[in-house]
Amino acid sequence: MPILHNNPYADVVNDTPHPLLITKGMGGRRKWWFLNEPARDLDPVTFEPCRRSSEFPHRRNYPGLYPFGDDRNMVMFESLTELACLMELDHGGEVVRVAAQPFGLVFGDRTIHYPDFAARLRDGTTLIVDVKPLEFATHDRFVHAAVLTEKACASQNWRYCVMHGCQGWQRDNLEWMCAFRYEEYIPDPALAIELADFLAVPRTMEEAAFRLDPREGLGIGYALLSNMMFHRRVVPLEQGPLYPGLMVIAGDGEGKK
Repeated sequence: MPILHNNPYADVVNDTPHPLLITKGMGGRRKWWFLNEPARDLDPVTFEPCRRSSEFPHRRNYPGLYPFGDDRNMVMFESLTELACLMELDHGGEVVRVAAQPFGLVFGDRTIHYPDFAARLRDGTTLIVDVKPLEFATHDRFVHAAVLTEKACASQNWRYCVMHGCQGWQRDNLEWMCAFRYEEYIPDPALAIELADFLAVPRTMEEAAFRLDPREGLGIGYALLSNMMFHRRVVPLEQGPLYPGLMVIAGDGEGKK
């Protein structure tokens, strides 16, 4: 098996048939659970990162921090693909908290795998996420680790998924909306209600933005509208890049009001 970069649990050997979950506890000391049955008090969404990306000149990936959700909890990402996935989870509205690089899994066949994120959904469900660009997601080594990880998650009644990160106009749209998700771009509640009534029937983005701020040139109508679109309070009616003539309608998102 190839050696993982920044593999803190490379020295761990698991000779049992059950997956071994290891994370970093208080003071950096290791904590572990064998996943032969649902474990008590095992909440990976509360874990600190157990590994971090290596720093070296001319690296191809770009690490950073993303302010996730209503409380702007800072979540580490190791690449722009991971950043895109965090924005997708944030925009989707079902995830309330995310932990990055929460644990490692050591399997009996010497496979070691580090899922990228652990997320808590609004209904209390735990979701474990692996991020892998689509062109690499079919490689044998990753597929093997993903199958083992999915079985380990099922033993804890956790959901598991592999995300690839959106591309093209979908990525452009998401990055644009995400730029205006902050509090300063939340419309006045009365204005937001007025726009929802206005968008009971389809209108263009231009009409909706002008309704929010009729000023020419220096108006912030598009910024306010983008905030509402990020929080799904306004949704597009057609697929494609955002532009003034795109048809939109009132949504049912539960974003900040």
